[in-house]
Amino acid sequence: MRKRNYLLLMLVLFLGLGLLYGNQVRRNRVYLKIDDSGPYVSINQENSVNRIDLWQEEEGGKAYFFLPSCVRSPMVRVRGLEDNTIRIDGKLYAEGDSFRWEEEREYQMQFIGDAYEVRTYAVTFMRSANIPAVFIHTDSGSMEYLNADKENEETGEICIVRGDGNTEYQGKLERISGRGNSTWNYEKKPYALKLTEKSPLCGLDRSDRWRLLALWREGSKMDNKIAMDLAQEMGMAYSTQGVWVDLYLNGEYTGCYLLTESVSVGEGRVDIYDLEKDNKRYNKDIDSAVPYQEENNKGYLIENGDDITGGYLIEKDHPKHYQVEANGFVTSVGNQFTINAPKHTSKEQVEYIQSCVENIEQMVRAGDPQIWEYLDLDSFARRFLLEEVVLNTDAGLTSMFFYKEQGDGKLYSGPMWDYDNSLGERNSDSEAGYDYTLSIVETTENASNVINWYAKLYQNPQLQQRVVEEYERMLPFFEELLESGIDEYAEWIGASLRMDSVLWADKNIKGDSTGKYPEYAANIKYLKYFIAKRLNWLCERWGVAHEEFQVPSNGQMHTVTFANYEGVIDTMEIMDGTELENPLEYDESMYQGWTDEYTGERYRRQIPIYADTVFYNAKWE
Repeated sequence: MRKRNYLLLMLVLFLGLGLLYGNQVRRNRVYLKIDDSGPYVSINQENSVNRIDLWQEEEGGKAYFFLPSCVRSPMVRVRGLEDNTIRIDGKLYAEGDSFRWEEEREYQMQFIGDAYEVRTYAVTFMRSANIPAVFIHTDSGSMEYLNADKENEETGEICIVRGDGNTEYQGKLERISGRGNSTWNYEKKPYALKLTEKSPLCGLDRSDRWRLLALWREGSKMDNKIAMDLAQEMGMAYSTQGVWVDLYLNGEYTGCYLLTESVSVGEGRVDIYDLEKDNKRYNKDIDSAVPYQEENNKGYLIENGDDITGGYLIEKDHPKHYQVEANGFVTSVGNQFTINAPKHTSKEQVEYIQSCVENIEQMVRAGDPQIWEYLDLDSFARRFLLEEVVLNTDAGLTSMFFYKEQGDGKLYSGPMWDYDNSLGERNSDSEAGYDYTLSIVETTENASNVINWYAKLYQNPQLQQRVVEEYERMLPFFEELLESGIDEYAEWIGASLRMDSVLWADKNIKGDSTGKYPEYAANIKYLKYFIAKRLNWLCERWGVAHEEFQVPSNGQMHTVTFANYEGVIDTMEIMDGTELENPLEYDESMYQGWTDEYTGERYRRQIPIYADTVFYNAKWE
């Protein structure tokens, strides 16, 4: 009896697993098709159908199918050929036949039919892992209009499929548009999304506003993510969160992106009083409100309620960005702030928040010890620590947000946003961003267009004490990050980044490259190197006793080559992870200085050798 029951139990379990597997297979049917635009793969989930076009190199002729992680099986079925056939490595396949592919193996494919000439492709299949896929289809079916100008926008549809094959979200897209400032100028574009309804996406808080960060300047693809993790670990209120995704636009794979929450007022975002709702009650036709602009502030000529003390979400902005915003003000010392919320700010409201910030700025500059009656100490201390640890060179310049709640006399620092110019990634001739012994105090004290609040506030003993206390509390987080966290992230997104690197490889040109090194593994080492060096310096600066954080090195030697217009001058061998202290001397009256051939950046001692490197020295023209 027991044996029979056991056998019945095993049979039921086997049938259940079979049904589960069968459902999974049906939910993830993959078809190989061709139409007038060329070959494509159709991925049929239970609730969605998504197309992925074959991508072909501009030169060389190699072609790729970049498949999302939801494709669980390497089996594709030939469909939609009608009377046509396809030949793969010499073998003919007709309608309904199945083909099993091996990842990263090149196949010779010929599509043969009466409606078109024979089309031949050298095709490689690549597949992502772990992360969701975001499929967006614009109503025009093209990205040409959107990518022509950041202000252009379109409607469309969006579908998000998790790595397990389940369709998480599918619906109309009210708007997709460009976003970013300097990042918009790269070929891999960042985007802003507006859903038709609020929804949680990929485990993030419910909202209708989302951002897709292209991560172009991030060699590790995790600088923004690490900054977000750090802010959340410290308990910074309303910190934005992000999830890596594979992005497909109108059937074309676009690369690995970070889908993030937006910096906006609302539940699940900056959850303060929504002053815009008040303004809408007093101004029924608010979208047609007349804007105004005076010498030092701007907004709209609208009515407002009695309580205008909050909530406000403001941003210290770059002058060229401030010029195009509708709401904002300039302090007496020239610092420019945009008002992100309310969206339509009355003249009285602009003047109110302007007077609050003006009063704070004057107290900060005077070193007034009563400043913490007007600033929130904890949020400012945590924000200062975040900027210090990652050495954000945009600190005080742009994308620096503050908020004020209704009925609360204090200004709060946050939420954090935009950290692609951090963790040693900055691409410019400035030392800032590379030198792990620089302080935010030093980089903001006398810089133009930068608020120097932290440079002044750091002289306040209360802030210093809170910063050091917070730093000591965060040391276990940093230990785990260096020991395992970064490696776990790199493994998690590794398959996606291999596809991304193939897609964008020929766009990594001199002076506009992703990361400091051609190989992703070397960029991961550099990230660990920078964080370890930074933490060691901060421990020494703040008198915090801690075992020295170690920089990564595999003990191997790399060749460093020095060259000019005449050819190679000399070479030397440098150990992995070592700083190049003394490059070859040169005649400064004749040559411009050593430049990394891959990045186009000037030689920096703080950029360690993690790969064979060529330094080129150009003559003065």
